[in-house]
Amino acid sequence: MGRPAKALSGFNRTVGSNPTLSARVRRLSLTAITTIVVLVVAVAPASATCNPTYVVKRGDSWWRIAEKSNVTLAALLRVNKAKQSTMLKPKDAICIPNSTPTPDTNYTDAEIIQIIRDIWPDEHEERAIYIARRESKLDPSVIGIPNDCCYGLFQIYYRWHKSWLPKIGVTSARQLLDPTTNVTAALQIYRRNNGWGPWE
Repeated sequence: MGRPAKALSGFNRTVGSNPTLSARVRRLSLTAITTIVVLVVAVAPASATCNPTYVVKRGDSWWRIAEKSNVTLAALLRVNKAKQSTMLKPKDAICIPNSTPTPDTNYTDAEIIQIIRDIWPDEHEERAIYIARRESKLDPSVIGIPNDCCYGLFQIYYRWHKSWLPKIGVTSARQLLDPTTNVTAALQIYRRNNGWGPWE
């Protein structure tokens, strides 16, 4: 049934009056508190500051990952506490900061064809439709492989054209996944090259 009250009272006085035992109890308490704090820190979800993650592929660089993820290089380096000189190895998992959502790509072929007809001059629209079908099968979400060079319906090589694309409001490769933006950019490429050369 437990100890008599008198015995318990004596036990408590013994613990309190024994410096060695009291110190030991204090150390155990501090150890327990420290362990709890460490555990809380350890299980803090990485997703709070690191969501989603990206697995590094062969040939990746910080700049290329930033471009593919539609984020600035500065933001990518900041969230990973890295510098441009920080080495990346294949299969490394790195943090990607919040980015601009990917445009809606749920279009029918008929809708895509109509977008092309609306933007391209009548005399060129059939050829433009043929090229878009050949390049992407009229899928505006296609990103070229193996090096993610080309985007969207007309598979526009973003890095090749990025110097002038801001003139039509395109400042990120992923904007080219929007079909209207991609078709508009493709027409500008046609005009800048005086023909279909980029798709020959």
